[in-house]
Amino acid sequence: MADTPVLSQDLVRRAVIEVAQLPENELLVVLEFINDLKKQRERPHRESAKQLVALAKQRAAEMGDVPRAEMAARLIKVMDEIRAEAIAKGTAIEGEWEGD
Repeated sequence: MADTPVLSQDLVRRAVIEVAQLPENELLVVLEFINDLKKQRERPHRESAKQLVALAKQRAAEMGDVPRAEMAARLIKVMDEIRAEAIAKGTAIEGEWEGD
């Protein structure tokens, strides 16, 4: 863990004292939580990416029978809404959308 910042001795001491006073069943929960944190640090976006892919597949299946022209119209509407919001925030990108 070379890239982990050095913790103050006081903070470590306080954490150790608090954890040492926990009953065994709660200590197991703390250890599970620590393991979860380690996994998140190793691959922080893997679960959220999996969830996004699953949602995208679900939406694609739900919209599988929608005609292409209607999908294009929906896309244009959403893009226009996003652009209008970006213009209002002052973060719009110059240029026009040329098609799908």
